[in-house]
Amino acid sequence: MFAILIMAVMLSMLGCKQSPNLPPAFEVLEQSKTGIDFVNQLKPTGVFNMFKYMYFYNGAGVGAADFNKDGLVDVFFAANQGDNKLYLNQGGMHFKDATKESGIVQDGSWSTGVSVVDINHDGLLDIYVCRVGKYETLKGHNLLLICTNIDKAGVPHFEDQSKQYGLDFSGFSTQAAFFDMDLDGDLDMFLLNHSVHQNGTFAPRANYLGTFSDVSGDRIYKNDNGHFSDITKSTGINSTAISYGLGVVVADINLDGYPDLYIGNDFHENDYLYINQKNGTFKEEITQRTMHTSQYSMGVDVADVNNDGFPEIVSMDMLPADPYILKRSEGEDTYDIFNLKIGYGYNYQYTRNNLQVNRRNGHFSETGLYSGIAATDWSWAPLWMDFDNDGLKDLFISNGIPKRMNDIDYINYISNDQIQNKIKWNNLEKADMELINKFPQIKLPNKFYSNKGNLVFNDLEAQVKGNLPTYSNGAVYADFDNDGDLDILVNNIDDPVLLYANTSNDKVKKAFASVNLEGPENNRNAIGAKLILFSKGAIRTYEKSPVRGFLSSMEMPLHIGLDQVVVDSAFLVWPDNSCQNIQFNAKDGQYLFKYQKGLKPFNYQSIIGFQVNFNKPMEDISASTGLAYMHNENVFNEFNREPLIPHMLSTEGPALAVGDVNKDGLEDIYIGAAKGFKPALMLQQVGGKFSKQVVPAFDKDSLYEDVDAVWIDVNNDGNQDLVVASGGNEYYGQEEFLLPRVYIGNGKAGFTKQADAFSNIYVTQGAIAAHDFNGDGFADLFIGGRAVPFAYGSIPTSYLLLGDGKGHFKDVTEAKAKGLSQVGMVTQALWFDIDNDMDEDLLICSEWGAITAWINNKGQFTQQILSDKKGWWNCLLPVDIDNDGDMDLIAGNLGLNSRLKASKDKPVRMYYQDFDDNGKKEQVLTYFLGEKELPFANKAELEKQMPIIKKKFLYAEDFAKASLKDIFSADKLDKAIQYSADWFSNTLFVNNGKLNFTAIPLPNEAQLSSIKSAVVIDANGDNLNDILLVGNYYDNNIQMGRYDADFGTLLINKGKGVLEASPLNGLVIKGQVRRITHIRFHEQNAWVLAKNNDSAQLIRFKMPIKK
Repeated sequence: MFAILIMAVMLSMLGCKQSPNLPPAFEVLEQSKTGIDFVNQLKPTGVFNMFKYMYFYNGAGVGAADFNKDGLVDVFFAANQGDNKLYLNQGGMHFKDATKESGIVQDGSWSTGVSVVDINHDGLLDIYVCRVGKYETLKGHNLLLICTNIDKAGVPHFEDQSKQYGLDFSGFSTQAAFFDMDLDGDLDMFLLNHSVHQNGTFAPRANYLGTFSDVSGDRIYKNDNGHFSDITKSTGINSTAISYGLGVVVADINLDGYPDLYIGNDFHENDYLYINQKNGTFKEEITQRTMHTSQYSMGVDVADVNNDGFPEIVSMDMLPADPYILKRSEGEDTYDIFNLKIGYGYNYQYTRNNLQVNRRNGHFSETGLYSGIAATDWSWAPLWMDFDNDGLKDLFISNGIPKRMNDIDYINYISNDQIQNKIKWNNLEKADMELINKFPQIKLPNKFYSNKGNLVFNDLEAQVKGNLPTYSNGAVYADFDNDGDLDILVNNIDDPVLLYANTSNDKVKKAFASVNLEGPENNRNAIGAKLILFSKGAIRTYEKSPVRGFLSSMEMPLHIGLDQVVVDSAFLVWPDNSCQNIQFNAKDGQYLFKYQKGLKPFNYQSIIGFQVNFNKPMEDISASTGLAYMHNENVFNEFNREPLIPHMLSTEGPALAVGDVNKDGLEDIYIGAAKGFKPALMLQQVGGKFSKQVVPAFDKDSLYEDVDAVWIDVNNDGNQDLVVASGGNEYYGQEEFLLPRVYIGNGKAGFTKQADAFSNIYVTQGAIAAHDFNGDGFADLFIGGRAVPFAYGSIPTSYLLLGDGKGHFKDVTEAKAKGLSQVGMVTQALWFDIDNDMDEDLLICSEWGAITAWINNKGQFTQQILSDKKGWWNCLLPVDIDNDGDMDLIAGNLGLNSRLKASKDKPVRMYYQDFDDNGKKEQVLTYFLGEKELPFANKAELEKQMPIIKKKFLYAEDFAKASLKDIFSADKLDKAIQYSADWFSNTLFVNNGKLNFTAIPLPNEAQLSSIKSAVVIDANGDNLNDILLVGNYYDNNIQMGRYDADFGTLLINKGKGVLEASPLNGLVIKGQVRRITHIRFHEQNAWVLAKNNDSAQLIRFKMPIKK
């Protein structure tokens, strides 16, 4: 336990580090300067503690507002076990405790969230305090502290009138948000509540839908002339016992002028994205608009982060960034539990902060890992705010918890039956409590991230002076000293509050606007108003929504950073969506605008249509053409066989091939199937439809898995034959279902299987490519090995195969291309004349390898490495991007939105070795976190494959302190087969004409997912080669999560080798696209998309409407 204390001290020292070369952006002020002596002190007892109430250490909130109307922002602190307190701002960052004089109710109840609102529109600010009641020893109800007057000494006086207003709810309350739900001019209320496990709440989600919980379910209260009525059941929101609500924010998510809601729920329950239906109801659309969310969602906030006018969503979770904490903490669910939850109807959720980037098409891409804000440990309050008045919204995050309930050693101890019985019967003894108190208490510094304007954030840790490690929860921002920049105040557990003074305007005044609003009669502070600023091709939006982050609210002016900002025009949109033009010209940055009746309505199309998509509109014509094929992936948990592989290799289909198989001049489509399902041959008809052709030979082979396919004439009879590569990685040894196949066509869409087409090709295949490489008039093949079944890490054999013109193929790899058989884990291969010598060369990309060309010299091949960048390459597309006459390459890779970060100095590695001497080799995937190389797998995953780990490290604490060599021994690691990857960017390789390629990462928007396939298109009619990228991959190790952020990305060729990312115009491509290929359809260009475990798609550019 002494080692734990030493580690905690070390972490505390790290938390205070500051670069001597950089001026502080924020500075923590001493209590002696601020006068704020508030501490949210928590004292567990044997009767009431975190075992009885699991949210014991969630902390409490803060409310910031000018309560006494003296022009200075004051603060109200909630306490869990102590007194709630009010501090009045005296100026100069000094505050005075006015709690006693103000008459604030003190009854010992457990307070949580704080909401500031002028509920009775009398110009005085009131406070709504959420509390926990009707549970164990907690008996309180929510308070509505009405400000009755401000005395001559400048002290506001409050009395509780919650019952009179109908808002004295008693239960598991977290936070209230006041907003004009129905735009009738007054403020309604959303009440966020939470639940506890004692309710027995893990069950199929359908069991709870439509049910209501008296104490845990969320509520909506309608304002009826100053009295609030519970209308929850008529609004369409969830109000069930699994409402583990910890975060709420109100914002106009879809830009229709009506307020929507984002709710962060803890544990297994989905987050809620409530879209206002404009009729007093909401529609929950989280699964339609997002691809996954954080799992243990805590605080949330919404703001336009990239200045495109559309709001982004951030939610907090608890992925540690520190290697020691990470390795002793329980991470994601196991694969089986994760999928059990999915089967129970819950959403895809991962234990890390999520940043949902609005794609301006009704969907969000989650980019927390790409943006660099995913791992901030046990985090609570995210606040979007402009640190330095540059017009970009930066991010503050509060974090820390006294008892780390995801600590593996703690979990193992507390899971003991004897301890569980003591908890159940309130029999925890002093010795038990003392032992629990010895578990690690690691305080953490709060996080500050600077927005760099490209969805990437820089950690400002070195520029925060005195940033003491704490257990921080509720937080607010406000300009407490009226100097034109935003300061931050944080409520801590067991420590004084932190007041971070912003130093941005200390030496040089950076332009800003502080916009005070006086709203309509029943919404005096104009909650729901928006300020929209147009500046040099960007839109900056600000929304008046006081409740943000965690348990806290800020009733204050809108703060607009204007440093180096040229304002073209600005609009103030009032809560009723009327608007007025405004000007920013005040020298002191202070503005007051008053609502006026009769203003013109704001046209939201000015935001939605601001960024004109000049690309030709596209459409999905799958349904209208009859291309009805659903690929179903068979259930096979590859992680049960090899727990330490980074991702499955059994879900890489379906195959896709386009060709005219019945000689009618129309191109047809073959789409492969997974094991146990039938592939599809779709014949194109003259009238622009597809019909499915039943092919008994295909159906008979339904136990194969089809991962790649090609149409060629293998026997020179003038008919198209089909060659299919077999994958799935499920079969083993010399099972026939590992063999590739040849189906001989009769020219009438009939096929028979060619016997003995191949011999001894028993490998999971990744690619197939056809070309007559020796010029004898017969089709030849390359088949790329993807994996050795049961042995990921062994190099699979690849084959160069010579055709005999009769449908049989002979292995000539060693004779024609020495070394090609061991080229690596092949993901794609294609024949292309890369050296412009009039013969086709073989281009190959692979996982863990470089991109290589096998140069054809009269039928003999030599390897040429085209780039030294080793990645997890998925696809290649030769295309002349810079119009210089030679072929460049677009290469799909893992992308940058991943927990794995790779560079030359800090590569991702895999060690393949028999680490436990049981006769079978294991895979140990490693990556760098800071300066330390770590196994990516957690302790449980390693123990499952190598039980010796559990014996060696009985406690997670010891495992967390161990180095890689401590865990596996230097000798084992040195003797292991080693793979490394140092480049994960999706990439443009520019050819200098001599097969020397320069790697240029594709634009930021093209790095958000794993790219699996690409085609050349002309998206805008300028005759330059544009690119359509598709991808996503779901079946990864659960710790990595799904790569699902791509909805189809266009790369618009701007000339001179410059590519600019652009969304598709009018089309959203969801799901896992494995392959895309061109097809000539109905005398038009179209593209077929083959998706894993999803329906195939046929897309094209929209045809002009004939008049």
